[in-house]
Amino acid sequence: MVKSSPQSDKNKLYFSSKLNELLHLNNKKQIDLHRDLNIPKSTITGYVKGTSLPTMGNLQKIADYFNVLKSDIDLRFKITNDNNEGGLKLSLLAKYKKLNTENKKKVVDYADNRLKDQMRQAKIHPINENDNTYYVDVLGSVSAGTGEWLTDEQHEEVMVNNVPPAHDFALRVNGDSMTPTFSDGQIIYVNKIYDTEEVRNNQFVIAELNGDSYVKKIVFDDNRKNCRLISLNKKYADIKLKKSDDFKIVGVVII
Repeated sequence: MVKSSPQSDKNKLYFSSKLNELLHLNNKKQIDLHRDLNIPKSTITGYVKGTSLPTMGNLQKIADYFNVLKSDIDLRFKITNDNNEGGLKLSLLAKYKKLNTENKKKVVDYADNRLKDQMRQAKIHPINENDNTYYVDVLGSVSAGTGEWLTDEQHEEVMVNNVPPAHDFALRVNGDSMTPTFSDGQIIYVNKIYDTEEVRNNQFVIAELNGDSYVKKIVFDDNRKNCRLISLNKKYADIKLKKSDDFKIVGVVII
């Protein structure tokens, strides 16, 4: 009998553990694999006990059956530096299946937000790895006073001396109505908003009102049906919104 290598033994045990985990997670038995995939019972027993490895054809059948990648369950296809991604995926799947519908939605929302943060962070690169100077892509200017929106034609690349936070876009402040928090000419960083319910009371927002845009603090009434745009500099009056106004919150300012 040909003695198997230590790596082969490791591969068998790894596949066995993953297969048993998938069977448990999906409430399946060995007989189900035999019937559904037309794999001999004795062959499946060898996989489950860790005494044999699947052929490439059977491996693909099993991966497709459980809707996973071959690299998730077989070390022969596993990338060595993937930080155990396959194991993480199976662990996440196991926990996800135990959640109720409401909590499943929360998990998806959290994953969506983490992905957005990752994509934002990918935009930030230092000019030189040896210093703290960074390029920031500034979309345009937003008024802290009477209302202004400079279009993409004002797009510019600006150097800053501190690491920018992860953000969707950056703007330059024009005016002094939001001093001392935001000064005239300051670069501010903004995350886009797709649902007004995401905006909290007293947050700093970028708001479009009747064709103009502002950076202001937003204050909602008790039932969030009405709101005001507040200036920090008291020489500027608050903006009280009317039902006839064309109003939209574009983003929230990162503080």
